[in-house]
Amino acid sequence: MSFVRIFRPQYYKKFACTMSECKNNCCQNWQIDIEPETLEKYKALDDELKNEIFEHLKHVGEAKDRAVIKLNPEGFCSFVSDKGLCTLQLRYGYDFLSRVCRIYPRFACDVGGSPEYYVELSCEAAANVILFDKTHMFFEEVDVEEDLYNVTGLHYSYALDTTKYTSAANGFDIFWSLRVASVSILQTRKYPIRFRMLLLCMFIQEVANLFTNGQDSSVIAFTDEYLNKIGQNFYDNLSATINNDSERDFDITLDVLKEVYEKQIMFRSAMDNVKKGFDLDPQSWKVPDGFIEKYIKYYEGFLAKNEYIMENYLVHRVLSEGFPFSYRNKFDILSNYVELFAKYNLVEFLITGICRHYMKFDKRHICDCVSLFSRGYEHSQRKFFQQQ
Repeated sequence: MSFVRIFRPQYYKKFACTMSECKNNCCQNWQIDIEPETLEKYKALDDELKNEIFEHLKHVGEAKDRAVIKLNPEGFCSFVSDKGLCTLQLRYGYDFLSRVCRIYPRFACDVGGSPEYYVELSCEAAANVILFDKTHMFFEEVDVEEDLYNVTGLHYSYALDTTKYTSAANGFDIFWSLRVASVSILQTRKYPIRFRMLLLCMFIQEVANLFTNGQDSSVIAFTDEYLNKIGQNFYDNLSATINNDSERDFDITLDVLKEVYEKQIMFRSAMDNVKKGFDLDPQSWKVPDGFIEKYIKYYEGFLAKNEYIMENYLVHRVLSEGFPFSYRNKFDILSNYVELFAKYNLVEFLITGICRHYMKFDKRHICDCVSLFSRGYEHSQRKFFQQQ
């Protein structure tokens, strides 16, 4: 009997759709695609059922072999009941759902020929299992019978080509070493999370220099040496002298949040509450003088006591995005670090503000805010951050 080995973070098996309990479900204000296979299934129905379904579909593309579901005036999928459940699934069964409806928020990546499974932060139930586990996030390996995998396996969303980053024959080994090191650095809890990001930055800069100078063969040895220094407290003195608050740039953060706010309707109420939490002018997207002192006070009151949340966010991003390489066409690992750091600043700002607004550390409101932000930011085709 043949098996397929799947890699997945330990949180993956904990995810379960909350269905009608979901506050911001995936059936609203999003284009819902019907791929050709499912469309053909609908066309094969008898006329009465077929007409009932196609009344709510719109063909797209020149070949008209795809369709999207029409949204009702409130922005919901036409097949959503007043109880928030899918009438297609209730009446015709799970197999009648389109591919995206069957798998979201799950997605798969092809990493060196091995499948890796994750869930998207844009789902609030997924955000809950990703962010709020106080133990270290780790990979687990699961062997699935090949026949079962061929039937139930997720379609790949991304594939990572390590040869784009390094000319070394052991490119995958280099990637895996860098990935393990990045996670290890971010999970070094003796340091504040912002200092861990600085350590990661220093690490990535050195690795980038090795790549630039054609010293790819030295990367794995350097990685081991860097982790040994962290384990031997080499950076303790540096940590004691670093001002971890000096690198925040709130104007850039708010510029990005404004763009998400303008194009993602569902994010607006959460962002309005973040601004209220910081006592910011509702109409302005600029921070007043002296804001950093107020921000630090709020951060220390809420998020600093729960930095495992930001750690989980970052480790999830490292794993699911193929960091320090990337599934997208960014072959510069420094650029990929800049993007990761920018996301970190954005999410930290949102969580701090939403906790301040409600004057408590509230998981539901944090999940709501972060998932809506991810929905408007991570799923956007626009590149918010590009290395020039």
